[in-house]
Amino acid sequence: MNLSRRAFTLVELLVVIAIIGTLVGLLLPAVQSAREAARRAQCTNNLKQTGLALQNYHEARRQLPEGWLCNLDSSDAHHAEEGVGWGWSSRILPYVEEDATFKSIDIKMPIASASSTVHGKVIPGFLCPSDAGAGMPTFNPGEEGGADNDHEHPDQTGGSATYARTNYVGMFGTNSWEAHEEEDHGAGEEEHHEDGEPYDGNGMFFANSRMPFRHVTDGLSKTIMVGERDSRIGGSLWLGMVEGLAEPIGRVVAHGHHAPNGNPAEQHFGDLSSRHQGGANVVFADGHCDFIAETVDVTVFQKLCTRKGGE
Repeated sequence: MNLSRRAFTLVELLVVIAIIGTLVGLLLPAVQSAREAARRAQCTNNLKQTGLALQNYHEARRQLPEGWLCNLDSSDAHHAEEGVGWGWSSRILPYVEEDATFKSIDIKMPIASASSTVHGKVIPGFLCPSDAGAGMPTFNPGEEGGADNDHEHPDQTGGSATYARTNYVGMFGTNSWEAHEEEDHGAGEEEHHEDGEPYDGNGMFFANSRMPFRHVTDGLSKTIMVGERDSRIGGSLWLGMVEGLAEPIGRVVAHGHHAPNGNPAEQHFGDLSSRHQGGANVVFADGHCDFIAETVDVTVFQKLCTRKGGE
């Protein structure tokens, strides 16, 4: 007696595979969207905790921490890249449950003299999970004068020292902290221009700032205090301004020259940026968080970046 064995034909198998592939193709974007929504929510929470830490710091001292600590003997723009350098993030460590790390820091000594353990200390609350560099929370910043280390891409050539990154930088304002040197072609010599004013940012954090909230006359709820910075162009540091690195000030603070997530070809290291679709998270001086769309009117955005513009 002949017994027939029932089984899938090749055509039926291919149809089933095609159906499964179609379902996966439909579900994958939804899953990715849900994951990004969760990452963005975590980023918002990180900024919320940072804002609360800064509020508590101000409550204890009646002023915010310095944008970064630099030499006090001169207001020359170039001296703002000299000194101990510890930044605002390092001063709020006790308020984000990092007391042990804070106690291992001597703010009277330069950052470079601290141990490699401090340099490489990763603070989870200072990292945005959407950043592609989140899986590599330490990196080697480019050094001043290194090959291809300019203000557009300061980390194209990494240095030898390893530091922990952050995704959250203080708002310097709409001024510039950079001093420039221009070549005098007639005399064949370089002419020095003090265009940068790192001691006079019109935002919340600048060199030796110690900003009290009473000086924020535009209103705390209308003044950005801290915002996101993605690592695609270069890395930022929670430690502060490290003398000798490429773009040392830009690793601590941001300027409001351009809206977040602008044209990649025109985006500068000093801008706010993120991997979130459509904009970047910020925390305002009153402690509330918001999402700044990349389509925001630049004039409106710049007004949010200053503390006493009178708008």
